[in-house]
Parts: sequence; C-alpha cells; structure tokens
Amino acid sequence: MALILPLAAFLLLFRICHRRDTDWRAAVLLAAIAWGVWVVLTTEVLSLFHWLAWGGLVLSWGLFDVGLIVYSLRAPQPAASPKQTETGIKLTPFLTLLLAGVIGIIAVIGVIALIAPPNNLDSMTYHMGRVVHWIQNRSVAHYPTGIIRQLYSGPFGGFAITHLQILSGGDRFANLIQWFSMVGSIIGVSLLAEQLGADKRGQIFASVVCAAIPMGILQSSSTQTDYVVSFWVVCFAYLVLRTIQDKMSFTHTPALGASLGLAVLAKGTAYLYAFPFGVWLVLTGVKRLGWKLWKTLLLMGTIALSLNIGYYLRNYVLFGSFLGKSGQGMEAFGVSIFISNFIRNIVLHLSTPVRSVNLKIIGVVNFLHKLIGVDPSDPRITSPAGQNFDIHSLINHEDLAGNPVHLLLIVLSVICFIAIRKTLRNRQQFFIAAYFLATFVGFLLFCLLIIWSPWRSRLHLPVFVLASAFIGVVLTHFFKTKVANALALGLIGLSFIWVCFNETRPLILNSQIVEAGRIENIFNQTRSELYFASDPELGPFYVDAAKFIKSNTCPNIGLSFGGNTWEYPLWALLKNQAHPTIRLEHVNVDNESSEKYQSKPFQDFIPCMLVASGVETAKDEELVALNQVYVREWSEGPISIFLNQPVSNINP
Repeated sequence: MALILPLAAFLLLFRICHRRDTDWRAAVLLAAIAWGVWVVLTTEVLSLFHWLAWGGLVLSWGLFDVGLIVYSLRAPQPAASPKQTETGIKLTPFLTLLLAGVIGIIAVIGVIALIAPPNNLDSMTYHMGRVVHWIQNRSVAHYPTGIIRQLYSGPFGGFAITHLQILSGGDRFANLIQWFSMVGSIIGVSLLAEQLGADKRGQIFASVVCAAIPMGILQSSSTQTDYVVSFWVVCFAYLVLRTIQDKMSFTHTPALGASLGLAVLAKGTAYLYAFPFGVWLVLTGVKRLGWKLWKTLLLMGTIALSLNIGYYLRNYVLFGSFLGKSGQGMEAFGVSIFISNFIRNIVLHLSTPVRSVNLKIIGVVNFLHKLIGVDPSDPRITSPAGQNFDIHSLINHEDLAGNPVHLLLIVLSVICFIAIRKTLRNRQQFFIAAYFLATFVGFLLFCLLIIWSPWRSRLHLPVFVLASAFIGVVLTHFFKTKVANALALGLIGLSFIWVCFNETRPLILNSQIVEAGRIENIFNQTRSELYFASDPELGPFYVDAAKFIKSNTCPNIGLSFGGNTWEYPLWALLKNQAHPTIRLEHVNVDNESSEKYQSKPFQDFIPCMLVASGVETAKDEELVALNQVYVREWSEGPISIFLNQPVSNINP
C-alpha cells in the first residue's frame, strides 16, 4: 500500500534524530517537524505543475524515503551517550499503571478515528470539502467556491489529509492527523515538564493531564485542526525553552523556524499562542547575545515564511490580505470589553449537562456585565450576528465541550505554585513562572482580539495542552504522593466519559438514548450514516440525492451552495473523494473567488446537472448558471437537483 511511504519516512526521520544524542521524545518532535515540512514542500511544488495526484505523491515520498535511507547508512554513527546507553529508569507499578491508562486512552481514540469517518460540521463544509477540490484540481490553488472558508483557513491539516486520502484511496485515515497530533502533544508535554524541572513522576502526571482534556479527547478522532495547531505550538514552546536553557545555543534554529511556520500554517490561533514564547526567546537572546541575535532570527523567520509563502500569496492575490477574511476579529475594544471577553471565554469551560445550573451561571455572568456596563450579547463582540450569550449543556460535543476540571487544576496549580515557589531553586522558579506567563498571555491575547461565540472553547485547546506541563510540575511538588496519585488516577477514570460517549463518534452511546430512545454508536451504524452524526436528519436527503445523480449519466456537476452547506458527504456518497471520476465545481459564486472562473480549468466548465442547497434559489423551478438554464427535476429536504436544458442558452 502506498500509504506506507509517509509512515516509513517518519520512522526513518525518527531513527536519524534519535541517533543524534537526543531523547527519544525529542526525536519524535523533531521527526514530526521534518515530516511536516516535507508535506508542505511537496504539496506546494506538486501543485505548481498540477501533479498533486497518486503518481506525484508516490514519486516524491519514495524519493524522500530513499534519500533518508542513503543518509542513514552513510552518516557517521555518533558516539553513544549516557542517555542512549542507559537501560532506562525503572518506573514504580503505579506510574506504569498511569502510563497504561494514557496508552489506553490513546488506543481507544485511535480505534474510533479509524472506524468513524469525518463527520463534524466544519469537516463536512470546508475542512474535507477543500481536500476533495484539491484532489480533483491536482493543486491547492484557490478555486471558485460558495463556501469561502475552504480557501483562507489554515491549510496544513488539509495538506496532510490530502496526501493520506490520495495514497490510501479514501478517507479511512483522515482522522489520524488529529490523533497523531494528540499523541505528539502528550509526548511533547512530558518534555516541557522535564524542561521545567519535573522528575519522571511529574512528567507522567503532565502526560495524564494532557491525555484527559475533554476537548482534546473529543477532537482527536476528527478532522478539526485545533489539536494539529496545539502540537506545533508545543513543539515551538519546547524548542524555545530548550534553546533558552542551553544558554541560547541555536542548534535547533531550523526546527524553531519550521515549528513556528507549521503552527501558523495549521491555524491562525497559533499567532496568538506562539507569540509570547517568541517574545520570551527574543528578550532572552537580546540579553545574552545583543544584536548578534538578528542572524538567528532572520533564519527562523525565513524558514517560517517559506512554509507559508504559497498560502500567503494565494490569499493576498484573491482577498488583498495574506490571512484572507476570517471575520473573527473584534469590532470594539476597551478595558470593559476585554473583561467581558475574558469572563465569557472562561465560563465556556464551566458548562454542565444540567440546563438549570447553566442558567444560574448565565445569570451570574449577566450580573457581572451589569457591573462593568457591557451587554454580554453585544453584536460587536459576539458572533454570529444575532447570537445571544449562552452556554450549552451538550458537554460531550467537540464543538461545545468545556474543560472544567482542567480549568480548576490550572487555578489550583497557580495557588500551589505561589505557596511552594520559595522551596524551588531560583532557576526552576523562574522558568515555571515564565512558562505559565507565556501560556496565560496567549489566552489573554485571544480574549483581546478574537470575537466571542458559544463555540470558542475548542479554540482554547492549545492553552490547556500547554498548561498540562505546568500542572504536572506544580502539583507533584505540592501534593503528597498519595494525593497526587489519586488525582491522576481520577483524571484517567473521568476521561472515559468523553472517550466512550463522544456525541458524534460514540464508542458506546450518545444523547440519542435520551432524545430518541436509540443506542447509536460507531459499531451499529454504517459509515454512510456516521457522516451525518452531527445532523442525522440530513442523511436520507443526501443518500437519495446521490442515488438520483448516479442514475443520470452526467460527468460535470455544478454545486450552487450556501456558505454552511454540507458539501463533503455528497462526494463521499458518490465515491468521488479520492480519485474523482465525476467533476464537481461550484457555480453562481458571488464572493471574491468568482474571479477564478476566468482561469483554467474552470473557464471551460459547463455542468449538465446542478445540485443546489443552502441558497434561496434551491426551491425555484428554474435556475440559471454559467449562461445556462437548468430545470428542477428532483427535490428533498434542503437539496434540489436541476438538469440542463440543451436548447435553453441565454444571454449573460
């Protein structure tokens, strides 16, 4: 199977990194960074020539593997170090049990990720929607689309999924990018804890805290991108900390630049969460090296920019902005506004499954907002338009879940750190405090610049992942062994609530047991049904639409879709998502991407059938697109299908 090529590349990279006197965990991070860089480079270069297809990927990954094998065989074997020759530190039975718990969480989520298809709202609209267009176009160049988020959102996760989808022939492995990111983050957090002075127990405790984050558990079996960006930010934070502690020895300067570049390419929130760590690095570098630091920063910046240059240029040409048009920025600023955003973002992690309790929390928030003179539902600081401040009761949904226990642990850890700081060495005290400050400032920047919505808790995932290292270090110092052990064991036990009862990919069951009296899980539903787990009512309409399309011999299908239409399930049901045999393109696009109609291959596209959904014209009897008239022949629910009338050409 061609999918073995990228896996072999990672294993070879790991072997090379591990041979260079490196902790195996650091080798995992460095190998992942190099692997990610190769994904970006091959995607961008192959796209220039429209070679982003099975042959191009097999050739590029094959050559990469051969190069790594040759390098590995010819590179001189470094002298063995104490770290490499030691047989390992013996763990106590309890620490072994904790590690087994973490591995159990990871393994079960991995099974879910393999069995369940991508099925959350964002994946169905734009995460996976753009992947299939890239595969069809053999390029990641922008294209005309009514779902504009397919273009400007951070593309790294999509790049990696595109490689897996083409090489495997389907979306069976699409969820594994987030899963691998979770595994890498857990490993990275243990390294961060070590850099902060934690012993093996503290490092394992930090890993337990990270593995048990509810939002992380729920997302790590999906094609969302918050764990992807979390992982790259963890890599960057680790390399920053290591560089500073090595007295600004810039051995890992290329990896620093690459991890930063991969982070911002994955998701825009990386700018906020990585920025404080970058400032810490610069301030320390200036103090130690003065202006000699500029060469190192130039190299880092060049590498980070190089990984993003294609993405930036595509956005700038189309939108006039390197970042595109996210629409997530605040429209009002001020001290009171900042306090409001801070309160509302924190409260998202206090949601409970009991609506009456949530209403009381909402009441407290409204009272606090009266004191500061701000409307908690002010449209200038609340998204989407018309949204009232609210917190939801569906605590096992990856778009809404909070992390209440972890929020409590962060607060508790801050209090404990203040209590024990004088018992720590000055150096350790400084690094723990500075690390937490960098993590917390990232969250404050988020509250300052990003508009609030009820779905923001998932964007906080990098904060909780980074904070896991802080929690692991502090609580194992503060609490007696039995108390800390009980806390860690409790976290593992509690985590299986989210592992087993994920709303959209349930291992055992979800809320349908209450709402409809049905037991639904990933084992008693078909893959086609699981695509619609986030909105089961849509499933029959898409299935019937796919049957109608298949019953008509039509090679070119136009899509007249609104901005939140579920596009990807149509491709999946048509078995068109890995090696397309039917061409699907958006029509009647009225946003910036419409100018792409003038470029190849879109200027020659004339569909014989239109699928309309999420637009006002979907229920019309006739629909005009690309100077052609189409008559409605089939309609169910929100979907209508129109057929071309051969003699009905009209003027523009």
